[in-house]
Amino acid sequence: MAGRQIRAGYYRRYDGKVIYVVSLAEDADTREETVIWRPHTFSDAPKYYTVSKKSFCGFVNVNGERRAKHIRLTNMKITEAVIENLAEDGFRGPLRKTSRQLDGEYDPRKYQQSPTYYAYAKDLCENYRFDLRKYRFCMNEKKYAAITRTDFANLKEDLQFLDNALKTVLRDQQSYFRERFVDGLSIRKYAEVHHLNRGSVDYLQKKFFSALAQLLKERDETEDKCRLRKN
Repeated sequence: MAGRQIRAGYYRRYDGKVIYVVSLAEDADTREETVIWRPHTFSDAPKYYTVSKKSFCGFVNVNGERRAKHIRLTNMKITEAVIENLAEDGFRGPLRKTSRQLDGEYDPRKYQQSPTYYAYAKDLCENYRFDLRKYRFCMNEKKYAAITRTDFANLKEDLQFLDNALKTVLRDQQSYFRERFVDGLSIRKYAEVHHLNRGSVDYLQKKFFSALAQLLKERDETEDKCRLRKN
């Protein structure tokens, strides 16, 4: 396992907990490779941990069964919020594919699969730039690139709904949305520009997500159709 390649991304530990691997580093004295990771919960005051690559790639016995300590979760998408959170702490996030690189490679992201309407609203906003690029690419190329026909229909529906909401019910929050999720300002940068503390911006974000979540719920109730994940 010494030659195992460790990439930035999500991993599930043998105890069921999900962690995020940030990067690899080298011990200055021993030259041993070290894994830098943090818990899946991205709080305002995150903690970073290190473990030797040898230990990270090792095995443990659980109830008499030999298991790998960490298994990579390739189906968990790294959101823009996670990337900006890492950037604020001085770490580079994973490199994004350009729109042209979408062609011919399936994107595992699923649409209208959130467990709650609040999570649905958050997902729409945090992935807005990526989703918009994907939509424009498919329209320009006149084909479904890196996406299924069903997912494209859901993607288009979500983008149109969000655009209409920002022009009507949420028009007073249009500027906030544009700066945060179109221009890509982090919470810290937005707070600096508007002379606010981070807590105030967190409140604005929760308020916006809640308002959008309510609209998503009302749409489903009106159309008698649930767009959340079916358990």
